Amino acid sequence: EWLDLNHRQESIISYKRKSAKTNQELIVILNMTPVERLNWKIEVANDQEWLEIFNSDNKSFWGTGNYMNDSVLISEINETEKSYQISLNLPPLGGIVLKRLK
Repeated sequence: EWLDLNHRQESIISYKRKSAKTNQELIVILNMTPVERLNWKIEVANDQEWLEIFNSDNKSFWGTGNYMNDSVLISEINETEKSYQISLNLPPLGGIVLKRLK
């Protein structure tokens, strides 16, 4: 299962924490710039469901609450290769954590 996490030019660090149980896998995404990233895309291998479990922009962490991802949108980008993308809002100088649901 592949995951495109190469976003050096945008100064975004992202990685996947794998687990023996798929519902415990995490994707961590850090935006290292003071620029908001709206509708930022990350490619995934299938139409797995993800839930945002942490966002540093949450008002509980003294953020603005403007960059929350209440629902993680998944769309197909290549039917032949069965590749998909997740669309997210990334807070400036912040990070999010997604948890796989299935």
